[in-house]
Formats: sequence, structure tokens, C-alpha cells
Amino acid sequence: MDRVRLGRALGYGARHATKTLISAVDAATAPNPSGAASQQTARPNPAATTPRPSPIAQAAQAYRNVAEVQKVAKTQARGLGRSVLTPVKRFSSVLWLEVTGTFFALFALVLGQSVWRLHNSFKASPSSSEAHKAYFYLLLFLVFAYFSISSFVRANRRQRS
Repeated sequence: MDRVRLGRALGYGARHATKTLISAVDAATAPNPSGAASQQTARPNPAATTPRPSPIAQAAQAYRNVAEVQKVAKTQARGLGRSVLTPVKRFSSVLWLEVTGTFFALFALVLGQSVWRLHNSFKASPSSSEAHKAYFYLLLFLVFAYFSISSFVRANRRQRS
């Protein structure tokens, strides 16, 4: 739903709620219809009747009701924001872990190729430069492979929870 349609829907809801509250206030301040029959037999006492509120007082009451509706709407909007943003946040964190895991896997693949190319140097003496290079590439391969696997495992755990 785009912003314009959402704004229209919220505006319509606020106007409808305001009209409902105003009609409820009017009904609450109106004289009792069942009491009218008993007053017809008795003499009406002008001092006992309650005057209707002025239009200004009605407008002030409606304004207070609109303010209450707006307060409730803001509270509900915060909850809506949480309910919408939480899945997006989870999805983006899972996606980020998978992307970084893929990059680590690419580095591990390149290093694995280098280790494979130098795998015969493991049989050479440990003090040779080729053996040092092979052990260094093997160490880097293991580190990046660990980072890649752990990143995908963490993404899988976050996706399930």
C-alpha cells in the first residue's frame, strides 16, 4: 500500500472515529427519552433541566476526542513499525551473513587452489620456502573456510528463529 492510500485510509478512519465519538457525546448529553413521559404528567421545572452544551463546547470536546484518537493512532503506528521492521531487519541480517559467507568461500576457493598447486611441497623439507608458502596458504585457506562455514551456519540459525 503506498503512502497516499495509507494516508487516505487513516484520515478516513480518524474522521469516522471522530464522528462516532461526537454522536456518542451528543447521545450522552441528550435528555433521557424515557424520563420525558414522566415529566409530561408532572410540571416541568426549568431549573432542573440541563442546558445543551454550546457549539463551542461541543467543538472543544470533539477536539479532545480527536487528540485521543491521534494518540492511540500513534501508539498503533509504533507497533506497526515494529511488526514490519522486525522481519525486514532479520531478512537483511541473514542476507548480509550469506553474502559475506560467499565472499569468504571465494577467497577460500582461491587459496585452496594455491594449496593444491603446492601440495607436493608438503613432502619437502619443512625449512624450504615452498613448504613455508604451502603452510601459509593452508593456514589462510582454513581460516577463510571457517569464516565461510560459520557465516552460513549463523545465517541458518537466524533464519529459523
